[in-house]
Amino acid sequence: MKSGRIVAVLVVAAVVAGGVVWKRRQASTAATAPAAAAAPAPVVELSPVDVARVERGTLERTIPLSGTLRPYEQTVVKARVAGELREMRVREGETVRRGQVLARIDDTDAQARAAERRAQVEAARAQFELSRKNRRINEELLAKGFISQNAFDNVASSQQVGDANLKAAEAQFAVTRKALADTVVTAPIDGVVSERHAQPGEKLAVDARIVSLVDMRRVELEAEVPGAEIGFVRVGMPVEFVVEGLAGRPFVGRVDRINPTADERSRGVKVYAVLDNADGALRGGMFAKGQLRIDARADALLLPLAAVREEAGQPVAWVVEGDAVARRALVLGERDLLRGVVAVQSGVAAGDTVLVGGLVNVRPGTRVARAATPPQAVSAPATRP
Repeated sequence: MKSGRIVAVLVVAAVVAGGVVWKRRQASTAATAPAAAAAPAPVVELSPVDVARVERGTLERTIPLSGTLRPYEQTVVKARVAGELREMRVREGETVRRGQVLARIDDTDAQARAAERRAQVEAARAQFELSRKNRRINEELLAKGFISQNAFDNVASSQQVGDANLKAAEAQFAVTRKALADTVVTAPIDGVVSERHAQPGEKLAVDARIVSLVDMRRVELEAEVPGAEIGFVRVGMPVEFVVEGLAGRPFVGRVDRINPTADERSRGVKVYAVLDNADGALRGGMFAKGQLRIDARADALLLPLAAVREEAGQPVAWVVEGDAVARRALVLGERDLLRGVVAVQSGVAAGDTVLVGGLVNVRPGTRVARAATPPQAVSAPATRP
């Protein structure tokens, strides 16, 4: 009986202790709940560069172009005669003019051959003068009947041979004079030395490279246009470019030539655009990216390309609605890569504020606060050249 009473007492004590613990936990939960409810969700502050405003404007239909710039006119100056390179007068980066002496090749052999040919010309001329004098004398003798016609014909033939020998000697002398002149290497165009291929003391063969010259007053861009759009391209159409390394400066050129054949693999057609480069800002080998203007569409809803994101293959934009961010699915139209905008068919409306750039801590539903400065507007259309 005693043991049963002890067990009962222990059970009652355990129940009472459990009730006390439960009441303490309830009181603790009730005390912390208001504090948790009072903690606000984090707010992301947006600067003016983080947002942009959707606006209506003019969207010009364009064809994107890209490629590497190269000099419009360039040449490699080669040796026209064999010999030792005795002198090189220019170095890379120097500006030269047409006719300026670039280098000299040893002319010892050329001088000797020219002297030999000159002597041969003088000898042939002396023979010719003698034969011509004999002909005049024999013409008088023939007229007086002192010689036969056959004798006169022999003298006349000798004069013709002398004339031919003189002409042959003069032609050979002209060749040697040309070879002698070719030992002085001159610039065929105005330009800049881009590379020296030979050094003084080298033995040059005929057609050996000496220097490369480029004329950078005009540069050319070779770009490929899809075959489906080549029908819109015409010679003389304006082309706008931005160049890597000079991104803050726009350049305007024009279509100079259109290749008559398409590439067998890509089916694209190459277009050649020429840009003026009077100030020398552009260099050969620079990468240029631009667009060829085709036509314009007024009253288009324009969205910055920086505001377009892709989720599961679907273009979306994050729009600021009140104090939160919402996701909007987009249907896009044509793009203007140079201005960085795209036409929107549905998903946003004029006046909407959208997020641009790569904000890491912002997601749809995130609370945001905007700065007092109004968001930036979509860039205005570029002026037609």
